[in-house]
Amino acid sequence: MTYKDDPQRLARLLRDLADALEASGVNPSGATNERHLMDDARSAAREIDPGDGPKRPSRGAGF
Repeated sequence: MTYKDDPQRLARLLRDLADALEASGVNPSGATNERHLMDDARSAAREIDPGDGPKRPSRGAGF
């Protein structure tokens, strides 16, 4: 089976790629090519399969 035939598998691959980039130290709020790749991968995964993937904790700052 190919990724073309299994959109959920492709979405999981894209999410895993984004998670690996973040785990490797890519700054999620930076402006690097890696950060843009991470954002694009997550966006494409949501487009392909919006219901797949873990819920990411929201980040907030309190003063």
